[in-house]
Amino acid sequence: MKQIKIFLKLILLSFLFIACEEGNEVLINPDAKLIWTGSYDVDGCGFFVEMDSILYKPENEGILSPLFQRSEPISVTVQYIDLLYDIEYYCGDSPKPQKSKAIKLTSLDLNEELD
Repeated sequence: MKQIKIFLKLILLSFLFIACEEGNEVLINPDAKLIWTGSYDVDGCGFFVEMDSILYKPENEGILSPLFQRSEPISVTVQYIDLLYDIEYYCGDSPKPQKSKAIKLTSLDLNEELD
């Protein structure tokens, strides 16, 4: 019986360790900028999120509404998961992939009204 209790404690500790792994937490930045660089179909590079002068590429940018496709940056509060790797994407007339830090958007709120 004592061995079973020890075994169950080890399993529980393993689950806790996995759940607390860095990179899984949702982060919030109230001073982000959403930047639209144009459609991939016409040599644009889609959406980027600028935070602390660093451009991040949302891996799930397809969830963003076409209403956000503006020529000027939009001030937003963003909730995201830092994926801790670079994402590759093709845009423009470059034959080689470009890289940016990858994030996954979980929520995006406007800090200003859109016209």
